[in-house]
Amino acid sequence: MTLQTPVLEVQDLRTAFVTARGMLQAVDGVSFRLERGQILAIVGESGSGKSVLSRSILGLLPRGAETSATAQVLLNGQDLTRLPERQLRRLRGRRASMIFQDPMTSLNPTLSIGAQIVEVLVFHMGLAKAAARARAAELLRSVGLPEPGLQLDRYPHQLSGGMRQRVAIAIALACEPDLLIADEPTTALDVTVQAEILDLLRREVRERQMSMILITHDMGIVAGHADEVAVMYAGRIVERAPVRPLFAQTRMPYTRALLDSIPQLSAPAHGRLEAIGGRPPDLVEPPPGCSFEPRCRFATARCRADAPPLQGDGVHSFACWHPLR
Repeated sequence: MTLQTPVLEVQDLRTAFVTARGMLQAVDGVSFRLERGQILAIVGESGSGKSVLSRSILGLLPRGAETSATAQVLLNGQDLTRLPERQLRRLRGRRASMIFQDPMTSLNPTLSIGAQIVEVLVFHMGLAKAAARARAAELLRSVGLPEPGLQLDRYPHQLSGGMRQRVAIAIALACEPDLLIADEPTTALDVTVQAEILDLLRREVRERQMSMILITHDMGIVAGHADEVAVMYAGRIVERAPVRPLFAQTRMPYTRALLDSIPQLSAPAHGRLEAIGGRPPDLVEPPPGCSFEPRCRFATARCRADAPPLQGDGVHSFACWHPLR
C-alpha cells in the first residue's frame, strides 16, 4: 500500500431492497475516501441509510438486498464487492471490524467472554488457545475492564451495558484491523458511559493508527469525536466537511436543521425544542427533485424538479441548489 492509498474508498455504492411495493433504494450513489488515522462520522435521522451503508461496505446485507454491479468498496486497494463470501469471512475481524449498537445481541449469551475473544484470535491470528487467552486478558485491560482475568470466565448477562460494550470493542480490536465501523455504539448507555466509550474509541484509533467510521444520529457526539462529517439523507450524502467548517459554515438546510435540534445548555428551562417538520421521503417512490424539498423552507420549483449534485471545493461539499450563507 502506498502512502497515497486511502484505507477505504467507496465509489458509487447503491444498495436496494426488494419489497412488495417495489425496489427500495436505501443507499443511492454514495462515494467517499477514508484516510489512515481518520475518524469519519456519518450522521442523519433514522432511515437515512447509515446502517445499511456500513453493512454494504462489509458485505453483511440480508437476503433480498442488492448492491449495484458498478459499485466499488476498496479496502487498502482491494475491492470487497468482488470477493467471494469465504474470503470476506476471513477479512471481517482481521482487516475490518464492526461494533454494533447492542452488545447483548452481538455477543453470544451461551459463551463466556474469554471464549468469544479466544475464538477470534485462534481463527484469524492462528494463536494457540493459551496464548489467545493471555492476549484476551490484555485486550480487556486495554479497554478499561477491571480484573480482566476474572472477566474472561463471565458471561454477557453478568456484565453491565457499558462493560459489555467494552468487551465488544475488545473483540473488534483483537486483530488490530485497519478499519473499524462503530454503528451507534453508545445508544443504550447513559451519558457518562457514552463519553467513556467514545473517548476509548478515539484513543484506540489514534494509538493503533486505524481508521474509523462512527455512525450516529447525534450531532453533539460528532463535535468532539470525529475529524470529518458526512450527513446522509434519503440514502445520499448531502453534505461533507471537516468538523469545524461544517459546524461554522453549514451549507445544507438539512444539516442546519440537525444542528438546531441539539438541546442547548444556555436555553431557558422548559423551552420548546427545535424539530424538523414533516417526514423523510418514501424511498420506494422518491420525489423527482431534492429529497429534502418537502421539508425545506428554502425550496423552489427547481428543487422540486431537479436533484442537486454533490458539489464544492473538495474540502466542503454539499448537495443544495440554495446553500446557506
